[in-house]
Amino acid sequence: MSKRPPSFTVTAAGGNVKLDDSGEAKASFTVTNTSPQAVTGKLVAEPRDPAKREWFSIVGESIRDFTPNAAEGVAVKLDVAPDTPTGLYSFRLDAVNEDDPDEDSTEGPYVAFDVAAPPPSGKKFPWWILILVGAGVLLIVTGVVVWLLVRDGGAKSVAVPAVMSMSARAADSTLTNAGFTVRTASVPVSDPTQSGDVQSQDPAAGTVQPPGTAVTITVGHMSLVPSVKGLDETKAQTILADADLKIAVRHVGDPPTQNLIVLEQDPPAGTLQRPGAVVTVTVGPTVPVPDVRGKSLVDAEGYLWYAEHLNGNLPLPAEPGLRSSITLVINDAQNGIVLSQNPAPGTRLPHGSTVELRVGIRD
Repeated sequence: MSKRPPSFTVTAAGGNVKLDDSGEAKASFTVTNTSPQAVTGKLVAEPRDPAKREWFSIVGESIRDFTPNAAEGVAVKLDVAPDTPTGLYSFRLDAVNEDDPDEDSTEGPYVAFDVAAPPPSGKKFPWWILILVGAGVLLIVTGVVVWLLVRDGGAKSVAVPAVMSMSARAADSTLTNAGFTVRTASVPVSDPTQSGDVQSQDPAAGTVQPPGTAVTITVGHMSLVPSVKGLDETKAQTILADADLKIAVRHVGDPPTQNLIVLEQDPPAGTLQRPGAVVTVTVGPTVPVPDVRGKSLVDAEGYLWYAEHLNGNLPLPAEPGLRSSITLVINDAQNGIVLSQNPAPGTRLPHGSTVELRVGIRD
């Protein structure tokens, strides 16, 4: 039997990324579910030796629901330790089917990055020469410094460093080291690679300001989509609102009046979206799981088929309220009898869901 094709393809936006002065960077990938069904995928950043796994993290959730034949942007954050030896390193992004990790996984292309050597410190200067020369000019230098302080009335102003596109942490460090204080505000962005990065600064880079001046940086912010599947509509709306997201509701089933839960959501949980984006949820009726333990397999399947009509509701369904998945277990005394079921009796499931049955069979 030929092996089925993998569910995912993974492509990179480029073959390399550049680390900033603090050793950080972001790499962009596109993961596509090429299969005709929804797949839950795990995203894994795989370093190539000698790169370290702890340098890499997925922006957003690493386990996501991928809709059929749809592509999704994924960003990987790099945070390389400052004492890392110089050289060329690389890593790739893999996508793994959570339901079949051993047989269904895709390795993405490698992306390289260079850890550069720090600037050379230079040869030590013979300081004894400075001591001799300094003795002759000390009074002149002291006089000039005093004159500058008196003229300027204090410390000299300095130029504001450029921190655009830096991570918030790197920008804060750069501005603080230059003698400025930092104020941070957030701004919605649509690109996952810009989440957490500086979008603007005020005062602008290059302007001359006194030390201690407050520099305001706006940092890109995206909302992480939470999972609301299985929740009722009101609870789903509250959770999405807390994540700064809006909700659009689509009802299915006839009549959609009671015992409703979220059956599907789009975009899926774990994705990053611009704050205020709309998440569409499909809401429909649920079916109570009957207790079929101890019943014959024939009777059990009948109970599942008519699950939502066991109280005499008419008309009888042309499609099953619940379906069965059967596992046979050797048990001479309970041949053809349901030994256990999953989910438990009383659980409410979307119409047409599957209940797992373990059924006895003679050896």
